[in-house]
Amino acid sequence: MVTMTATWRDATIVLTGATNGIGRATALALAGRVDHLILHGLEPERDVADVIGTVRRASRAGGRLTYLAADFGEPADVARLARDIRAATGRVDVLINNAARPGPPTRTVSRTGTEVTLQTNYLAPVALTTALLDLVGDGRPGRIVNVASATHLSATLHLDDLDLARHGYSPSTAYAQSKLALVTYTCWLAAHRPSPSVDVVSVHPGVISTGLLHAMFAIGGAPPDQAAATILHVAALSRDNGTYYDERRPAPPHPQAQDPTVQDRLHEITDRMLGDLRPS
Repeated sequence: MVTMTATWRDATIVLTGATNGIGRATALALAGRVDHLILHGLEPERDVADVIGTVRRASRAGGRLTYLAADFGEPADVARLARDIRAATGRVDVLINNAARPGPPTRTVSRTGTEVTLQTNYLAPVALTTALLDLVGDGRPGRIVNVASATHLSATLHLDDLDLARHGYSPSTAYAQSKLALVTYTCWLAAHRPSPSVDVVSVHPGVISTGLLHAMFAIGGAPPDQAAATILHVAALSRDNGTYYDERRPAPPHPQAQDPTVQDRLHEITDRMLGDLRPS
């Protein structure tokens, strides 16, 4: 049965993509609730000093705030971020994988040869989660929340062409497939979690008015505060391992994400891709 966690007063929470949009609103919502808030952003701290200052002022007395910069388009940066988080804490109670980018106007390949939307929205959070997995919970209840998108329901996971070199590229197609991959990974990890005290879930936070949304879709959206409230609600739940949330409601994810054969095949491909991206 799904239950609500009572308190985060002594918790350590890691939030990626925390300097704008949904992430910034979520950081502000978490600030006064947790013991140690570890925020990640793309920018050097000096470039987001106003955001960090606002979050710091909202933090409760005695609460700690750590900011770490990393470019999710660079695998070496992701590895360094994991090391920096491990240096900052010995336990992660909640890991919220929120960082994402829109698909660029034309198909773009990273310096390491991977389509950039897939690298940032999927490979980077998988690599970070894998590197931190032993810290999540660390003998206590732990939680991994992957921020997904309802666009994943319209996507097809091209296991033979995750980089979309052959299946036709568009910004929204790249974004939706990257989120489908993330939801599929969530389902795989839920079935292979390191401890029954760790729950792994994904959430569509709503159609939210952010730069990311408007880069791909000519539509309006709800304010980021609404998405932040949804993410906090889902992050505070427990005993719901493997659930996909459409905002606050459990919902069936894409059929491919629920297929154990697809999950295992994606895991094999991902492990190989991440291995290829590691320094020799």
